[in-house]
Amino acid sequence: MKEIVQQEWPLIIAGPNWELKLPEFDTIQISNGALVYSLKSNKEGLCYLEFVFENGRLTEHKKLSSRMCASQIQEGTQKFSNPEIVDFFDYYGCSYSIHADLDFTVMSLSCLEKHFETIAKFVVDLLTTPIFPEDQLVKGKVFLSSQLSHQLTEPDFVSYREFTAHLYGSHSPYGYNSTPELIADLNREDLILYHQENYVANRLKVFYCGASKGLEFWERLLGIFPNHGKNEPVKMTIHHPEVLNHHTAMANCSQTSLKIGLKLFPKTHDDYYGMYMLNTILGDYFGSRLMHHIREEHGLTYDIHSTIDAQTHDGCFYISAELNPESREKSIEMIKKEIKKLRSKPVPEQELNMVRNYLNGHLLRLVDGPFQSILFLKILLTEFKTLEAFDKLVQKIRYVDQKDLMALANQYLIAEEMSVFSAG
Repeated sequence: MKEIVQQEWPLIIAGPNWELKLPEFDTIQISNGALVYSLKSNKEGLCYLEFVFENGRLTEHKKLSSRMCASQIQEGTQKFSNPEIVDFFDYYGCSYSIHADLDFTVMSLSCLEKHFETIAKFVVDLLTTPIFPEDQLVKGKVFLSSQLSHQLTEPDFVSYREFTAHLYGSHSPYGYNSTPELIADLNREDLILYHQENYVANRLKVFYCGASKGLEFWERLLGIFPNHGKNEPVKMTIHHPEVLNHHTAMANCSQTSLKIGLKLFPKTHDDYYGMYMLNTILGDYFGSRLMHHIREEHGLTYDIHSTIDAQTHDGCFYISAELNPESREKSIEMIKKEIKKLRSKPVPEQELNMVRNYLNGHLLRLVDGPFQSILFLKILLTEFKTLEAFDKLVQKIRYVDQKDLMALANQYLIAEEMSVFSAG
């Protein structure tokens, strides 16, 4: 067993009249390779816990196995049946969820402190000894197929999945789409294999907020997770798509969903922080340029916003809009016009200061109390891979100037290189 290391995040000056200090936390290295990040809560009697496994789609041997494995983990273990698992969580009145995304599988849990040890042990059993009952898998596949069938009637869902498949490649972990055939092809052995290889200690980070727990407690709780010794960096082939303008016609749709954008970079890229600021100016808050000029002034869209959709190994930038079909071409024209303004004209100082104030307020909300802070800590250490990301973001918000923003816009926001996908 190793020592608990107490860490204090650096003092950050987030504005002219106040300072922002993030709380101290403990880092605990478990002997099997798992890591625990623990933050003491000032809310007596309550606690929060997240198990974060670095796996997701990136470590699949068969498509959709990560998602199905996460959904089936709670359907039965070596000790408990599905009804017993449901009854347990109901009896203790705790809330929980488990889901798999592109890069991670996350199980979150909130409960009363007095029941925490009992519940935590139960959850570890759930995560380490699932049996994936065949009858529950059949039900899970029916549910997933039904959900997919419904989603395929929604223009926003269809435009996004076609857009990302084009950008990342339709066979890549980030780009492939769920289909009835992929769902039907999954079997129990696929889930067992995925679980054995990926729900392991050397892929596990635990984030806890509540009354302090000692090293011995965490060793007892987490020591049963196996360490298979394989933790090589995941390699993903980077796809370079051509520029494409594509529309998917859908029956019985009065509205069109539009996606326009291009490949960008992972969340760990040095230019992420400046692009975060630029993206906010363009379309990531209610007073943004896209919202003001295209929605409010011209009334072309019901909703419009821009996003940096960055992952661990790749990323993209896109603008999303909901509009009437007859407004599609005019909206694309207006969007490209707003992008070109960022490339050719400096952002006025008044607008820049307004966005700075907005983002400073957003950062304050991210660390407003221990439960918010532990979630933010999780984002920094899993998605950004370092605590320094917070410092870099704060410094960029405070000091980025008009010339820097124009340079970023000219380097990355090239309208002629953006693909357009719509559905409706």
